[in-house]
Amino acid sequence: MIKIAICDEKNENINEIERHLFNISARRSIPIDTLSCSNVQELKKVIRQKEYFDLIYINIEMLNEIVQTHDINQVMNDVVVIYISEENRQMTDVYGMNFFAFLIIPIVQQHFETAFLEANRIICRKKVYFHFRYRNEEHKILCSDILYFASAGRLINISLEEGKCDSFYGKLSEVEKEVRDGKIPFLRIHQSYLVNYHHIKACSKTEVTLSDGTKLPISESKQKSFQKQYNAWK
Repeated sequence: MIKIAICDEKNENINEIERHLFNISARRSIPIDTLSCSNVQELKKVIRQKEYFDLIYINIEMLNEIVQTHDINQVMNDVVVIYISEENRQMTDVYGMNFFAFLIIPIVQQHFETAFLEANRIICRKKVYFHFRYRNEEHKILCSDILYFASAGRLINISLEEGKCDSFYGKLSEVEKEVRDGKIPFLRIHQSYLVNYHHIKACSKTEVTLSDGTKLPISESKQKSFQKQYNAWK
């Protein structure tokens, strides 16, 4: 799930940004969670409560207060930041600052979606781990290294890059729920297979070919839902 903060003193601006975000989320099957703040102090309070964000939309008019707030400066170095403004001329104010994009209100849908999808790609490339327990030991694996999960009875096999493999006891349906809100999309193609979208090299109606050349079947019952999810992440 992509956690997003929107900081703007005008409710109409917050509402417009949320409307665009939820529209993209619904069409692209990208889970998001948004939190809105009307000023920098509200954002600071949330951050001090150990809330984290992947993406922050913030009004450029709050820039001076941001620079003077140490807590927020630290956080802004670790997240994707998109500045928003009602004045095009203010874009020069963010030169030298750590930010990803700059959007003008009223928002142009195409510009907004392009910026969000690229931000999402950057967020998804960050180090995210899958945690599991096996033989009384805790394990973690980079999600980006996982090609697919495969169920074999009570055992879940994790196929990794370079031919490596790990295993643990569990249910594939539970794994699917666990990774559903993650930042890397895993698509269910079969009762026995859950595949990392980023490792799908090619696909047809009945099978996928992964980055290592592995071919896996797409069951008839999953063909429609898989194609919808696959197209949403293009």
